[in-house]
Amino acid sequence: MKRILCLAALLAAGACGGSAQDDFAKATPSFDAVALDISAADALPENFEAPASSSQGLTAAVDAQAAVDDPCHPHLFLRTHAVVAATNGGIWRVLRPIRKIIPFSPRRRDGGTHVWERVVDGFDYKYSIVKTADHSFTAKLEAKKVADPDTSFVTVYQASVQRDPSNHDGSGTATLDLDKLASVTGGNVSGQLTLDFNATPAEKKVLVTMANFKVNSDLPRNGHFVFFKQTGKGGSLKFIDDMVLRCTGETPPAAGTTPVTAVARWLVASDGIHFRGDAGATGGQIPANRKWEAVTCAQGRDPRETFWMMKLEDTTSGTTVSARSSQNTVATAAACDPAFGPVPSIDDATKDYDFSKVDFTSDDPLPFP
Repeated sequence: MKRILCLAALLAAGACGGSAQDDFAKATPSFDAVALDISAADALPENFEAPASSSQGLTAAVDAQAAVDDPCHPHLFLRTHAVVAATNGGIWRVLRPIRKIIPFSPRRRDGGTHVWERVVDGFDYKYSIVKTADHSFTAKLEAKKVADPDTSFVTVYQASVQRDPSNHDGSGTATLDLDKLASVTGGNVSGQLTLDFNATPAEKKVLVTMANFKVNSDLPRNGHFVFFKQTGKGGSLKFIDDMVLRCTGETPPAAGTTPVTAVARWLVASDGIHFRGDAGATGGQIPANRKWEAVTCAQGRDPRETFWMMKLEDTTSGTTVSARSSQNTVATAAACDPAFGPVPSIDDATKDYDFSKVDFTSDDPLPFP
């Protein structure tokens, strides 16, 4: 991706006259600078090129089928990737047309403002960048139907960024309005996504805020997500996700969804990624005086779940009401990496993950491990 954007910047510089144009071209964050990525495939643009077969749609389909095959499995690895894929899918809906616009000469430009306009995928996009200080910019992407008048442009992306010209990383805030994008393109997307990011070669932190955000067949998402990654070491993600729980202690389970607090941590090891996800919930579909807790571990070059456990506990006595678990250590040396701490047990509440120590409203990343 960086090579593609650098080539775009060079093409633009050649067309418009050198370093000033190159400076403006670099004002747009690259996809891999702001995308959430547990594994390398999460931030590959080609995985989002075809909406009908995108990785986000595939993730949702796999997750849905897994829930049918084993409705009591928490599938936290897949659900974590669903959050990652939904975020990245929304980002790509906006960065893709920008990527197709930047290599061409701006329609208008001066020392402080460059404006591109081009038809992409049958829609008219206008992209404006204003230089506010050395290496600081504001940007806006507008869209309309080709046949509509210029007064029909709606703003689908706004950003304020600071770019490091030496490595194409940087920091800033970006807001995506998929309701307005859908009003132009008719796409099956909705809601708003706000990103606060700080990316360097060594690490990346992205704060994600979703409001009725939807890019695939999942339910619209709302919440605050904190993603943190150190290159070559690992990372973490903390979030609250509305889940449809099938094992709630009642038959049939109550209708609706349950807000589930979840944390994911992963390490980069010699044999691939070591992942652990923990989730807990009360309320929603869960009966009074009950607590739902789950854990999933995964390992490998192409990580697969190697251990999972789901249980319902009595919140008064701490005793287990019902539980299920499974372990497969054929492909890896251990089901759960001990670096992540004690693994919750079916019949021992003292090993439960302590969600009270995690502030899901703060911007502080979750330590890993």
